[in-house]
Amino acid sequence: MKIIIIGGSAAGMGAAAKLKRNTPDAEVVVYQKSSYVSLGACGLPYVIDGKVENEKDLLSRSIAEFEKSGIQVFTNIEITKVDFDNKIVYANGVKDKYDKLIIATGARPIVPSIPGVDGEGVYSLTTLEDGVEVRDKIAKNNSIKSVAIIGGGFIGVETSVSLINMNKKVNLIEMQDTLLSKSFDQDMIHHIEDELKINGVQVYTSTQVSEILLNDKKVCGVKFSNGKSIEVEAVILSIGFQPNTSFLKETKIKLMDNGAILVNTKCETNIKDVYSGGDCSSSKNYITGKDIYSPLATVASKMAKVIADNISNKNINYVGSIQSAMIKLFSKESARTGLTELQAKAEGIDYQTVLINDKNYPSYLKGQTDISLKLIMNKKSRELIGAQIIGSDNSILRINGIVSLIWAKTKVDSALEQIDMPYAPPFSRTQDILHIALSKLNK
Repeated sequence: MKIIIIGGSAAGMGAAAKLKRNTPDAEVVVYQKSSYVSLGACGLPYVIDGKVENEKDLLSRSIAEFEKSGIQVFTNIEITKVDFDNKIVYANGVKDKYDKLIIATGARPIVPSIPGVDGEGVYSLTTLEDGVEVRDKIAKNNSIKSVAIIGGGFIGVETSVSLINMNKKVNLIEMQDTLLSKSFDQDMIHHIEDELKINGVQVYTSTQVSEILLNDKKVCGVKFSNGKSIEVEAVILSIGFQPNTSFLKETKIKLMDNGAILVNTKCETNIKDVYSGGDCSSSKNYITGKDIYSPLATVASKMAKVIADNISNKNINYVGSIQSAMIKLFSKESARTGLTELQAKAEGIDYQTVLINDKNYPSYLKGQTDISLKLIMNKKSRELIGAQIIGSDNSILRINGIVSLIWAKTKVDSALEQIDMPYAPPFSRTQDILHIALSKLNK
């Protein structure tokens, strides 16, 4: 059996490695557009300020290591066409036939159609080369004083921290009313926005960039849709991602509206013997059961295993995710899981929320800090469906326990209110913030 994998990031290489463990005799071939595989792209913001000293440390395994296990890896080759009827993939000078095909082409940054976007000094942050370029041409460049980051998602806010650490003036521009609007509700996000502002980030929300201003083809500023403008010497695009599937648009493979490949719980496409996973495909929301687009490394790695196991006849289902995520910005740490309040409302769920502001541990120990926890409960089922927590000093790691409660569909009742949380003064208070929140929901 010959298995061709298009794409060498988390989903593609994860599937390749698992396939070789499951079926050592299978011929596994990977075609990768870049010169490397297994990039940990979530670490790119940390390349900028030197927290990751060697950018190659973001490559979890070398090509030689994969080839040693029997996986054939062809780099600098972009597959541009697939003949699904005859099971052939094509690239410049390449024509290869498969028995099973895995499409794991990932995602590419969204580039807005605005004047100046092609100017010198406009960057994105997706590839290893991007991270090195932003580090060398912006972070380490003393002539660059002020930078605009367009997009206030996870990558945008993390990059703003890295550039502040490199003594740059940072302008973080977000079109929505708040930063991280898909992950945190308004009554929680102000903690994050305040932390950024306190540390020197100029935050613009409800603000749309209409033009990147150029002088002799070089960035000199950005103009807003309200007519105002600011001076900057560089722009980083962090608007979001779109599935890298344009080469499939004229084929019979089914795509979501945003171009993501539609897959079932076995990560099968609508075409026999063709699988997909990771940032180029749909996935499932574990709470609602609906198809979603969730370009997260954790999702990609799990789908990779499901694909490999199903090709190996193990009959495994991908049950979905609750889009758990966390982020550290200066001294503030934030985590979220499940549905936000806005998402629960959009789903038509009759829900109840509770928001508790407390302290991370007793006042008799120095260093006590604030912690805020929001829980969202389905009033009909009494199950937790979402949580957001913001604090410091690792206090947000409580999210791991809450993820388990949501995943297990545990009902909020008097027994759960008494959940036996561990206690010691350096970590928590005798009545933890989770106890307080559960008690409020249980009234």
